[in-house]
Amino acid sequence: MSVPTTGAVAGSPRADGTGTATPGIRVWTVATAPAAAAAPYEEAYAVLDEAERSRLAGLRRPGDRMRYLAVHHAFRSVLGRALDVAPAAVRFRRYCAGCGQEGHGKPVPSAPDGRTLAASLSHSGAYALIAVGDGPHPPVGVDIERIRPHMDWSGIPCVSGGGTTHGFEQWTRAEALVKAAGTGLTRTPPHYTGRVFGTWREARVPGSDPRWYVRSVRSPDGYAASVACGSADARVTTVRWVP
Repeated sequence: MSVPTTGAVAGSPRADGTGTATPGIRVWTVATAPAAAAAPYEEAYAVLDEAERSRLAGLRRPGDRMRYLAVHHAFRSVLGRALDVAPAAVRFRRYCAGCGQEGHGKPVPSAPDGRTLAASLSHSGAYALIAVGDGPHPPVGVDIERIRPHMDWSGIPCVSGGGTTHGFEQWTRAEALVKAAGTGLTRTPPHYTGRVFGTWREARVPGSDPRWYVRSVRSPDGYAASVACGSADARVTTVRWVP
């Protein structure tokens, strides 16, 4: 079940009257504790693939395992609904933006028949964000961070002159950009071109040719969150995930 909270309807026609569909992105906010309570362990575990089960087994703390299982069950539930397949049938293909080869790099969700979606997942503290496009393009990236007081940003190249909240906002924008581009965050961070398109800021990501766009999204109190994609036309809908 989902409860839309703000934003435009994904894939709505352009305002210029051309009828060309505007790219749409839904960003789901998931509270991990209710998500964990709603799905029994066996049910949630059953939808994971071998790679996810391996990562789950590597988590030592029970709380971390609970959150991982709840978040990935919710992620697969959202993706399965979007692809019209069972959550367990969602597959993840990996594509490397650096070398152009498959098998490693950014995970791309797909259905058994080969259909793919642009999607991204991030979790921090008691919440997760899931971003899903209405098709395979443009690529998307999302990041959420719990705001922690007294954070020292002096050694973080993607944050400049940030106080506590502003620093985390800058951090989530950089993370969302590199997730959308499929590159890692390096000592040379994304940089902004100075161009603004509505709520989107244009940026360049080292190691990626296209121009990328990033904006903040609504987040729970005490958190910062951002979404990035490859289109300045994309409309974002924020959605509260309800088990």
